[in-house]
Amino acid sequence: MQLLLCLAWCWAAAGAGTGARAGAAGRLLGAVDQVVSGVADDLTQGPAWPEDYAPKLTDGDEFEYIVVGAGAGGAAVAARLALAGRDVLLLEAGGDPTLLTRIPGAAMGLLGSDVDWAYPTVPNYVSCLSSTGQQCRFSRGRCLGGSSSINYMMFVRGGRADHDTWGVPGWGARDMQPYYLKYEGLQEAALARLPPASRPFHNTTGIMQVDFFPETKNTWHERIFEGLQSLNFPFNPDVNAESQVGVSRVAGYVLGGERMSTARGYLADEEVKKELKVAKHTLAGALVIDGDNVVRGINVISGALAPRQLRLYASKEVILSAGAVGTPQILQLSGIGPAEHLEALGVPVRADLPVGEGLIDHVLPLLLVQADPGPGLLAPNPFVFAAKGAQGAQWLASRTGELATNGVTDVTAFLNTSCYDIERRRLLPGPGCELPTTQLIHAYIDRGLLPGIEPVVKNAIGFNDDVVQQLSDANVEHALLVVSPVLLQPRSTGRVRLASADPRDRPLIYPNYLSDERDVEEMLRAIAVVEQLTETAAWAARGARLLRLRLPGCPDPAGEGGAGYWRCYARHMTYSVYHAVGSVALGGPLDERGRVRGVRGARVADASLAPRLPRGNTEAMVLAIAEKIADLVLEDDANETV
Repeated sequence: MQLLLCLAWCWAAAGAGTGARAGAAGRLLGAVDQVVSGVADDLTQGPAWPEDYAPKLTDGDEFEYIVVGAGAGGAAVAARLALAGRDVLLLEAGGDPTLLTRIPGAAMGLLGSDVDWAYPTVPNYVSCLSSTGQQCRFSRGRCLGGSSSINYMMFVRGGRADHDTWGVPGWGARDMQPYYLKYEGLQEAALARLPPASRPFHNTTGIMQVDFFPETKNTWHERIFEGLQSLNFPFNPDVNAESQVGVSRVAGYVLGGERMSTARGYLADEEVKKELKVAKHTLAGALVIDGDNVVRGINVISGALAPRQLRLYASKEVILSAGAVGTPQILQLSGIGPAEHLEALGVPVRADLPVGEGLIDHVLPLLLVQADPGPGLLAPNPFVFAAKGAQGAQWLASRTGELATNGVTDVTAFLNTSCYDIERRRLLPGPGCELPTTQLIHAYIDRGLLPGIEPVVKNAIGFNDDVVQQLSDANVEHALLVVSPVLLQPRSTGRVRLASADPRDRPLIYPNYLSDERDVEEMLRAIAVVEQLTETAAWAARGARLLRLRLPGCPDPAGEGGAGYWRCYARHMTYSVYHAVGSVALGGPLDERGRVRGVRGARVADASLAPRLPRGNTEAMVLAIAEKIADLVLEDDANETV
């Protein structure tokens, strides 16, 4: 029953269909029976995850390469090195992905769960004011596949010129294009849906399978298109080709109704499993560095039930892929970071570098539109859960139905807010308008879903009791549509610092959202677009209007709700989409080959390496980074042995 309720919540939050539910009570009993039996059968039908090598580890074991973190970057680089015949150990602090990580429609329910690090952050008192403790939610995947196992699976690379802004030799757009293509396995049927001009931008033979999500029954899927196109947003068939601007339906990391995480794509590959050693439930600590500042290995705490402290050695390199939080934490624990900070904690300084600086993340104001749910829907009651429970059973039995979709989330729009004419209510074309500043993302919550499960909602989204209760109250009579503008190039930057010299203590994360007023101004321009979107014919037909919450210190939402209210709202309802990058960036702590300056034998292969955010979702970029780093490692190894 617990799984049934979880599937119900996840399905609705992702944007499940809104059809009539006659006979829902009768289907509930059948759904429970199918779920229970389906789970038992399903456990033998999922991907065969790699064997856990952790129990075989002994103190002093040596490998050629040790890769830390089995997320998007770590899984890719470790797999490529292993396939090249290298002796590789991959360390992962978490375990195998859970059943729910495989369900596309369950993404929301994974936030705050056991497979999420759910890091607390340090408040800056100008953002996330209505989050619990004013601490912004900072989710990161904690299992094989990392955040690729808990994200929304969107295959969006970002702007073609994004890499050129890095200013790092070898990392420009032309340099990186082969690596984006290398891993991409776009399904032939999906490629056929794209225009012929898109073909040079895609590959169908890569290890990471990509496809369009199945069709959803949710009528808001088309309403979003209709509303945006009435504001002169062009239809863009492929955001990964020449231009991003417009409204699009994007493909995702899915195959056969299941998530395609890097755990499934790289680590569950049969050839990879033959060659790669994967130690699960193994937390990395400080690097082992000799007197000549050569990295010789790493200290770990291994084992979920009976942890053992071990020292493991790498004869060639340690490659850090622990993400924008974990990688700077490990380096600082090793004495590589800001000297003043390390000395204050009693950590001997090996290299005085700006490790942990430059943290930058995509952030949004969580906007919700309340709308009439449409005819034929039941009032809020257990029957809503019954219909959704039946969908859970359908997914378990056949990998089809609404849980196999991403709801309305695969509809997205990119725009440059400076190119939106607020008076004429239309998006303007022009050369300077081709670089988007905002991405609109969407999700759908069916009427009557939130009342009664407020604690689940609070755990998933991280807002305080008052906000969650207001959302629940609004959901009694209305469906809720998330329409949130993501800042693609925020100006505010943060940092990561150690809380102590103990690797088990969570680091101090200062995301510092909205510390630069220009970010708030961009949000206000985007909110004005969303306000006008709710007034389009397609949306007005369902009584759509922005939900104005009562927030401490903000103007009365019953008033006109002008810029003063929305400015305050943005600082209260700040929300991260966990795309943090830049905390160990190229050109700073790293050289152009991803090697850590000041020492030898350590390299980085994850999002922390990127000096700038992409204008899109980060998984695609991180995979390309990892593929390139794997090639650089092999090149350097070949040169060493000549």
